[in-house]
Amino acid sequence: MIAAGYSAVVFDLDGTLADTAIDIRDALVAALATEGLPPISLENVRLMIGGGPRLLVERALHQLGQVAADDLVTRLTRAFHDAYTEQANRNTHLFTNVESTLRELHATGISVGLCSNKPDDLCRMLLRNLNIEPYFDEVLGSGNALPSKPDPAMLLAVIERLGATPQDALYVGDSETDVAAARAAGVPVMVVTTGYTLRSATQLGADGVLDTLGDLVQPGLLARSA
Repeated sequence: MIAAGYSAVVFDLDGTLADTAIDIRDALVAALATEGLPPISLENVRLMIGGGPRLLVERALHQLGQVAADDLVTRLTRAFHDAYTEQANRNTHLFTNVESTLRELHATGISVGLCSNKPDDLCRMLLRNLNIEPYFDEVLGSGNALPSKPDPAMLLAVIERLGATPQDALYVGDSETDVAAARAAGVPVMVVTTGYTLRSATQLGADGVLDTLGDLVQPGLLARSA
């Protein structure tokens, strides 16, 4: 299987493991409403996901033609976090073969990690809500002292905590941000085709493209990308 050549596999979350766009859009709309601002369509929100809540808010304000003043962005980011927490991932679901792939990786002794720009507490809540938390050996979201992706610091920290090195770890994401973080960390990277990005997965410059996460554990496929 593809993952057989690695001692650790680290995943992004939004757009990679789970389709979170509806919950993110609903929480953003609720936050905007607290400031008397109009809603944003799901299609537009999908293209804003990936940089964490504060950047999401800044992108939303830009879309609405509003000035992204620091105090406004801070209020909206807090309101987004509160609304998202209250929703408890009610409209979120795992993509095809995610649970079975995580289960198989865990069962075969490959260390499994999560590295996301989503706030750490929201990452952990989602894993609990979707019943996949037991498959993860390490989870690291934003809100700590480390800079967010595409800076490689969070990814390198997860890999170190897993007891692996960049050379024997694989990162799986869905966006340009994930590819850039992996390249900066010196980590092989694959992307899924389910991502929230304008560019197709084949155009992101990754080492491989996965139609479903199940491709990671298919027998007879190349263990490492060239």
